[in-house]
Amino acid sequence: MRKYLLLPPLLLLLAACAGSRREASLTSEPSIERAFDLLASTREGKPRLKFLRKRPARFEYSNTPGMCHKFSLKAGKIFLPVEYKASDKVLALAVARAAYIYELYAYTGLEEIISEEEELSALLQARLAVELGVSEEDFAKVRGAQPIKTSFCSYILGGTKYAMEQARKQALSYDSDCQRPLDTVENQRVWLEKIRQSINDETFYQLLADRDLLRVKRGAMTMSDAMKNDARLRGLPAYEVYRYQRTFYDRQSDIVDRMEKVKAAQLREDSSWRAARQPQLDQVREEFSDCELPVD
Repeated sequence: MRKYLLLPPLLLLLAACAGSRREASLTSEPSIERAFDLLASTREGKPRLKFLRKRPARFEYSNTPGMCHKFSLKAGKIFLPVEYKASDKVLALAVARAAYIYELYAYTGLEEIISEEEELSALLQARLAVELGVSEEDFAKVRGAQPIKTSFCSYILGGTKYAMEQARKQALSYDSDCQRPLDTVENQRVWLEKIRQSINDETFYQLLADRDLLRVKRGAMTMSDAMKNDARLRGLPAYEVYRYQRTFYDRQSDIVDRMEKVKAAQLREDSSWRAARQPQLDQVREEFSDCELPVD
């Protein structure tokens, strides 16, 4: 009888261990685990963690230059500057922003990170900073936190549109260490129109090859993978090429449409969030009134 009485506690222990293993699979860094714990207690952070449990990505500290998040999408890894560990709250902001970009990338089906994802993630990061009560002291603890603080101040002092404009400006600037410049939805539309027009000629292959070479230049793809993609495409039997071209165009058009719908929905959500928290935003605006905003 005693043996059977021990079973329920044992099962609970095994279940708890299994749960901790799932969380630990997202990172091996205690400081990043603390950031996840902070996010679990917030309105903006909970959905990010829920998505990561469904489609895990591993968070690590970067050992390469650049004060920014970086993605190795093929490997399912996200890298953050090690300097951010000096403040749990600032680290939580960086984790949430990168996790949200990864979520948008996975949901839309995009094959790379684009500017619009950076723009929407800047809004989410700012809302989370308000929710966590991030202070000047939190930013002061972290060497290299200025870009995060500037993005936050742009949202608080300049508003949603201004914050997105600044995020886009940064996303389109040249910085090979941070895998920039990024592409945009507008550029994807232009490129897709060229793809549509090229279906009956040889330029289809070159358009795809040129796109992959741009990804190589940004550091988002290796030259080896770009060459493999080109060889695989050119190796298709002639009778399959036309079908592949049509399917490719339709699929990519659907992806871009999905991204535009997501952006519209997120802007509506942000507007509602700001309207519901105007007194709190006024208080935060006063606390950060001496923030230096980017000069256009």
